[in-house]
Amino acid sequence: MDRRSGGSGDVESPAEGGGAASGNKLLELARTSEAREPAAASPGQGKQTNMVMVWPQLVSIEFVAMLVFTLMLLLLGTLVNAPLALLANPDATPNPSKAPWYFLNLQELLLHMHPSLAGVIVPGGALALLAAIPYVDNTPIGTGRWFTSPMGKSIAWFSMVYATVLNIAMILFNEYVGVRRVLQPLGTPTVVIEIVIPIAMMYGLSHLLVVVVKRIWPAADTRHCLIALFSGFFATYIVLTMSGTAFRGEGMHLFWPWDVTTTGLH
Repeated sequence: MDRRSGGSGDVESPAEGGGAASGNKLLELARTSEAREPAAASPGQGKQTNMVMVWPQLVSIEFVAMLVFTLMLLLLGTLVNAPLALLANPDATPNPSKAPWYFLNLQELLLHMHPSLAGVIVPGGALALLAAIPYVDNTPIGTGRWFTSPMGKSIAWFSMVYATVLNIAMILFNEYVGVRRVLQPLGTPTVVIEIVIPIAMMYGLSHLLVVVVKRIWPAADTRHCLIALFSGFFATYIVLTMSGTAFRGEGMHLFWPWDVTTTGLH
């Protein structure tokens, strides 16, 4: 402590007095900050209350869920035999020859458009559009809230039904009527049948979905339109996967799942 001697005794230096005053102000500011309520998570949301820590509350629940599902998979693999086919024979190609189930949506697309479009351009474009969503919808309002609003939930259900019905209708049309069978005898170029028409259908039906959503829900904003498009994409993914997995038989023609033959399985 720096003290100066004087006639009337020791005197505290001005520097020391200023430091003590600053320390008191910082302490008071810290106490005031602790007494404040938590800040809002984002504009448009309520204040964060009843918060749960990631560790150990969330992590412990996820760990227990992992153990439960691991046990279920072990029991399923032990008690249920998979219908394995015979050893691969290079002289006999199975009919149909299918990709793993998670690629059967793309194999289903191969039946309706050009291989380059179905195997590279469409999935690559879908991934690029999914990555662009945060840049198109960058408002923090309603972030982290399922469907953003009750209107968003209704739009999601409508879009999934819309996409499901149209995809099933197009699969049936291409199976029993066929764009190729109709247009090739007329001399239509292959590029129009396999590339131009599929691209026009994908863009046109997506644009139509947005127009219908805005017509039914005039208050729909950019986020609600993105919810509609993503819900339609999700339903399309499920329909194509189910069609390629359970409804494609010999020659990749449509058939009922219970009509499958079990020749060569054990």
